[in-house]
Amino acid sequence: MILRVVAAVLVLAPSAASAAVTVGTQIVDTRLAGTIAMAPVDSSGSDAATRAGTIRAAAQLVERGEGGVFAVRGRSSVVAELGSAERGRVTFQRTLTPGGNAVTASSANYRYFFTTDSEAVFEVDWGVAAFGEGADGQLPGQSVSLAARDGAAALLKIAPLGNGSSGDTQLLLAPGSYEFRIEDAFAPQASAGQSSGLSSQYSFTIRAVPEPATWVMMLVGFGAVGTAARRARKGSTFSVRRT
Repeated sequence: MILRVVAAVLVLAPSAASAAVTVGTQIVDTRLAGTIAMAPVDSSGSDAATRAGTIRAAAQLVERGEGGVFAVRGRSSVVAELGSAERGRVTFQRTLTPGGNAVTASSANYRYFFTTDSEAVFEVDWGVAAFGEGADGQLPGQSVSLAARDGAAALLKIAPLGNGSSGDTQLLLAPGSYEFRIEDAFAPQASAGQSSGLSSQYSFTIRAVPEPATWVMMLVGFGAVGTAARRARKGSTFSVRRT
């Protein structure tokens, strides 16, 4: 009897349901600029998609020496993997080693535009590692924000996320269109003889809020389990008769 009731509760219990989310656009871009071998250099890349999948952006600064010898003085990449409209992961990698040169500007960004037609919970977690200098002499860092597409103020803003930063947060969203952004708070920069860099990863999930009726059914089910267990204990009592 108890097993039958438990099975019913498992069926009725709310699962990690997906919200009805539609992909708007997913965009990545990155850029590096500096002075290599006394000449200005600039490298950039971008990618975009309006469906689930993987997009990439990359930039690279190269110093070419005599005899065809070259050295990479700056690398930057962003990879965004959208498994579905409701779930994604974004990875940033930047390493600047300019030697006798300088990387005076760098940037890397991610934007995700989406729409949910039901109340949903937006969850994001992150981990960041950074070294060297960023803009304004600060340690390199990034920021995370989420805002409605109607131009309202940001619903979520976390910055700066610097070296050793890790954590997670969640936010309740009403039906509507939103923009999720990850961008530099202090972008890595590197003067001659110095190095700088930043690596980070962010994962996000958008899930539906269970209907109130689902929670009621689950509570009723657990109540039935408790009642059945008490009855089973009463029915299992016995006595020993002396002969």
